[in-house]
Amino acid sequence: MNLKELIKANLEPIKKIRETLHNNAELSHEEFKTQKIILDFLKDLDIPAEIYAVTGVAGILNSGEDCLAIRADMDALPVNGVSHACGHDYHMAIVLGTAYMLKKLGCDKCVKFIFQPAEETDGGALPMIKEGVLENPKVTELLGFHVWPGVKVGTIELTGGPSMASVDEFMVTFKGVGGHAAMPHLCKNPMYPAMDMIQSMNIKSRIENNPLESHVVTFSSIQAGTAANVIPEQCTVKGTVRTFNNELRNKLYEDIKNTASLSAEKFGCTVELDYKFEYPPLISDTTLTEKFAGITADLMGKDKVLPLTKTFAGEDFGFFAEKVPSVHFRLGIEDGDKGVHPLHSPYFSVSEECIFHGIHILTNYILKNN
Repeated sequence: MNLKELIKANLEPIKKIRETLHNNAELSHEEFKTQKIILDFLKDLDIPAEIYAVTGVAGILNSGEDCLAIRADMDALPVNGVSHACGHDYHMAIVLGTAYMLKKLGCDKCVKFIFQPAEETDGGALPMIKEGVLENPKVTELLGFHVWPGVKVGTIELTGGPSMASVDEFMVTFKGVGGHAAMPHLCKNPMYPAMDMIQSMNIKSRIENNPLESHVVTFSSIQAGTAANVIPEQCTVKGTVRTFNNELRNKLYEDIKNTASLSAEKFGCTVELDYKFEYPPLISDTTLTEKFAGITADLMGKDKVLPLTKTFAGEDFGFFAEKVPSVHFRLGIEDGDKGVHPLHSPYFSVSEECIFHGIHILTNYILKNN
């Protein structure tokens, strides 16, 4: 029996574990039931596992000084109550299915299976890294993937280099002198430096940066005052910055900081900046991606391994990819009316056939990889 037939003959327990994970969806940092389901499944396979970042799990097949690893995210979303409207139940099932197949095949390679919590909020990748999930044995290459609407089931998309953006958020608070709106000369209206900063940054980010280096600076919230006849004491501006380039990412931070300071000074106000560097850009290793694409094209056909279009959405797999040569690919889920609605939509759906393809691709790569 070849690999394809063997996987198809053993899909039922994997489909059942996917359904169990789906029915026990949990929000970020609350993935305790999910964790137990994963631990029990790995225990039944006689694959030892450890807990990381409170609700995360890493299982290790075979021993060795170093290993290849596969990562799946665990958390759900507050959509339709609580649900896996981002497909993380499929991610976990595919990685568990890969462990199941490798064990069944008697694979003697050292493989680590990383199940990471909190991808949808503040991120579980960095805490797992800090707790040593990439060590003992040392992870020398890492595979990640995401089910992707609009990509036909039975195909994947990938590219070397950046595929998803960094995610940073900022809050700028301008403080002035409030008072009667009929007497603005006695006040320092903090709304004016806020508007000045927004206008200046919108121009500055366009004319001072290489137009070939894609980036987004979005001002999404401005809050000040509650009455028409009162000048407020302060004005708060919130927004996000997205880039595919860490150098540009740092430059835009400096630009926002300096522009906010100049705007405040211009209008006689003070300013405080709260800037959070959250996820780095997700950058796949070019050499490893070419190897993965070649092995997968031999399996599926070159017409099934397609280039991807970058997105400004973020993914904390980027933290892993900063530490270890990594590949992150998009797994097709569209089939008829399945897989056509976007991620996080209340109508999100997945063609179950992607489970087979995900396991087939990952198992084949691990077996063929030297």
